[in-house]
Amino acid sequence: MRVTRGILAGVSACLLAATVAGPATAATETGRTRPAPIIVTEQASDRVVVLDSTKRWANPNATLWSWQPGVDSDTGDTSTSWGLPDDARLRTGADGRQYVLVTDSYGLLASVPYPDKGPVAWSVDVGRSPNPHGIELLPDGNIAVAASNGSWIRVYTASQGRHSGTFVEAALPGAHEVWWDARLTVLWAIGDHLLVKYAVGGTPAAPTLTQQASYTLPTNWGHDLGPVPGDPDRLWLTTVYGVHQFQKSTGKFVGFPRQRELYALNIKSVGTDAATGTVLETTPKAGNPCSWCTDSVDLFVGADGTQEKVLPGAQIYRARWFDEESS
Repeated sequence: MRVTRGILAGVSACLLAATVAGPATAATETGRTRPAPIIVTEQASDRVVVLDSTKRWANPNATLWSWQPGVDSDTGDTSTSWGLPDDARLRTGADGRQYVLVTDSYGLLASVPYPDKGPVAWSVDVGRSPNPHGIELLPDGNIAVAASNGSWIRVYTASQGRHSGTFVEAALPGAHEVWWDARLTVLWAIGDHLLVKYAVGGTPAAPTLTQQASYTLPTNWGHDLGPVPGDPDRLWLTTVYGVHQFQKSTGKFVGFPRQRELYALNIKSVGTDAATGTVLETTPKAGNPCSWCTDSVDLFVGADGTQEKVLPGAQIYRARWFDEESS
């Protein structure tokens, strides 16, 4: 189990006592009473893998689904565009079908039909130099992408065809992740130093991307971004130097339960299961052949419980709850 690597100085008792909606409320909203599966970007086998969060991952039957581009994927030659998958999210399209959105640091972006696989719904290869790092589906069928070395946020016209490469771009140094806020109808993005809110306008064929606001991160080098189920006014986010929650209505970074325990360096992903309130994290593990990876996902259960889900031999970068409300 990953142990706390530091303590957030100056966090007041009242902040640590801050609460979000409890598991019972969230379970009513989702209809689930068990924790969702977990999807990981696994770089040892170059796959995205969905795992049963209630089973030992060493057990083969814990693997529920996996994907990497194959001859039937219609993604072109992936010999140079696939090899370091780094983001994956489950989403439902306007057609009512589900898709797993994936990015790979080598350049491939794709929307994969779930659970059917087969030809992708959309894909493009942006090349290795931008280092694509985050992906999100928009209500009109277009797809938002963040690229860390490219320092851009793009909205691709994925609604216009399986390999539509047209995009609109906004500059964001160190762009690492994007997340669509259906409640506020805005796109959030995180970069090296800023959390940014964008309006997406125009038409599906000719979108626009306009910055509405930006907020300086409490520590530098932003990394992950996502919802806090049960409290639509909050966002999870991580930086190289910690894990944080952001309150949209006030524009402030605020405290949350188990904040000191959740603190670590280089947290690659964080998220709350909507049904149970369990929080997951991934952080690089010393000794892993991949210096930015781990073979485990840490779970923070209830008020004080912890679990470690280990996938033997894995090189996991990000992990997410395989549930749209939770990610």
